Amino acid sequence: MLSRTLNRGSGSAAKVLISAISILALGWPLASFASINQAVDPGGGGVTLNASGLLTVNSVQLALVKQARDLSGTVLPNGSNVMSGQTIYFVLHVDNITAVTASDIRISDLLNESEFTYVPNSLETTVVPSGSNGAAIWAGTWTALTDVLGGPDDVASIVDSGGPPGPDRITVGGVSGQANQTLNLPAGSLRAIRFRVRVN
Repeated sequence: MLSRTLNRGSGSAAKVLISAISILALGWPLASFASINQAVDPGGGGVTLNASGLLTVNSVQLALVKQARDLSGTVLPNGSNVMSGQTIYFVLHVDNITAVTASDIRISDLLNESEFTYVPNSLETTVVPSGSNGAAIWAGTWTALTDVLGGPDDVASIVDSGGPPGPDRITVGGVSGQANQTLNLPAGSLRAIRFRVRVN
């Protein structure tokens, strides 16, 4: 969640602060570790099987990054001043640094409606190679997504979660309660979602 705090000096400036948003990758929301396993004969069937060799299963925790950017794509560092009425981008991205597809990625982000207002129909996505820097991500080919839940071939949506009127809950992938199309991220690729908000 990205929020702002009022600059007490002017009353019209604000600061952007970054805190946590959630991601579920491979259906596992917590850190996971390597596991060493061995297949053994369960018995029965009239055939005796030898135990397998040891098999190590490794896992990688995918990182989720959230950035605030101005309309030119320049990253706004944490604590940057933004003005009431200014429009900025929020960018979420997940980098699959592994050699296998990351299946069923789910992202949820809730806007602070007292500080930001979503700009309708501004959801977009791009896929670039793993390890791409901020400039390469911004230069990617962005494809428009619909705001509505369940749009055809659409992996993201935004709805009103209650409270002040207006859409404020962005989800990507099959998030429970606001499930979009399933999001699978191919090996060695980075998926980014961006949207615009107006500073209140």
